[in-house]
Amino acid sequence: NENADPQITIVYYTDPYCTWCWGSEPILKRIKEEYGDQVKITYRMGGLVEDIDKFYDPLNRIGGERWAEQAAAHWLDASRRHGMPVDVKVFEEIKGTFKSTYPANIAYKAAQFHGEELAERFLRRMREAVATERKHIHKKEVLVELAREVGLDPERFSKDFDTRAKKAFYKDLEECRRFGVTGFPTFRIRSRKGKEILKVGYTSFDEFVKIFEELTEGELNKIELEATDENIMAFIGKYGRIATREIAEVFRMSSMEVIRRLKELESRGEVVKTKAGNGHFWSLAKKT
Repeated sequence: NENADPQITIVYYTDPYCTWCWGSEPILKRIKEEYGDQVKITYRMGGLVEDIDKFYDPLNRIGGERWAEQAAAHWLDASRRHGMPVDVKVFEEIKGTFKSTYPANIAYKAAQFHGEELAERFLRRMREAVATERKHIHKKEVLVELAREVGLDPERFSKDFDTRAKKAFYKDLEECRRFGVTGFPTFRIRSRKGKEILKVGYTSFDEFVKIFEELTEGELNKIELEATDENIMAFIGKYGRIATREIAEVFRMSSMEVIRRLKELESRGEVVKTKAGNGHFWSLAKKT
């Protein structure tokens, strides 16, 4: 690795429940694919909802007794725009027991004690679970199960969740306050020379490219992945399970085109499609 020191660091303020963060997954994957080690992404938990009984989001008009149906409508509308799959029936199921997004945020911090790579995998798993599988990620037992699935030590995870992860999460919240971060996603994008831009809200790949160019005076090199079957399958294999929209973004294809290509691969027994709410995930077929 000749370039151990990244040219750009993105500090990404997020919450496992935030649908526009779920919608940002394709773009962040494309940044990783095209820029590699030149750009480093680190995560801070923002704590979207401390207490649902006191929560009000004026922008999306979510709050009060009808918060669950309002949140469902917001997710559905967002999904139509960002293209990532959602299953909004989760809100109907959790409205009696859900209090706060804090447990999921604390769970990420607990995962971080196992290392950044595992923590990132765990964050993705939480997002998939709540967005498309109606998993109740405000419950500790569900979080421990997801931790186990991605290869975290469930006992250690559980212990950290109850103890030091909380303190780590409150440190993230403090940082959010310090930089005036109140909505998600928010990206603090910094060059190696210390120049910095705070970008609030969902950000397209092209917008990121402009910011990178401004911060590094065009020093970054990007590699566009060719949309070969081999590359598409390698990309799916790298992440294990990937949404149609993510493939479309990374390979600069329309969703229609992606579906056509994947159906071809599916008919050859190379990939498997699974229903995910109002969309699909793709994974590599297990070879016998």
